[in-house]
Amino acid sequence: MAETVVVGDAGADEGAQTVAESAHQAAVAEGAVQVQAQQAAESAAEAQAAAETALAAAEANIVSGAAVEGAVASANESAAVASVSAEMVHEALAAQTAAINALAAELKAGRQKAPRDTDGAKPPGDSAPAQKEHWVNRRVGGRSK
Repeated sequence: MAETVVVGDAGADEGAQTVAESAHQAAVAEGAVQVQAQQAAESAAEAQAAAETALAAAEANIVSGAAVEGAVASANESAAVASVSAEMVHEALAAQTAAINALAAELKAGRQKAPRDTDGAKPPGDSAPAQKEHWVNRRVGGRSK
């Protein structure tokens, strides 16, 4: 501990009291410095632990960032494949629509009636009635008219 010299105009009693007060204040200050030093050491340890935790979190962020980067690349590739697939589906639907339209036109052409040959001739009618009566149409019992 450092020695403190107090110079004053007061008497010896007052000087002794002043020296005792100064020594007491110095001891209190020394104790406060020790407490503050201990608190500073604890704070430094806590700061080091926090720095280690932050470093671990940063490393985890780097790893997850790499994973996210890979996922983004995979998503972009999947989107490109999906775009190509969608285009292929569109082309297939267009081809199917063209085939359906061609088939519909063919069916429509097949349903159109061919023009008739109408030379003024009558279409064949029913045949003339028979001259002789059929046995089924005769009366039962053999009676004649």
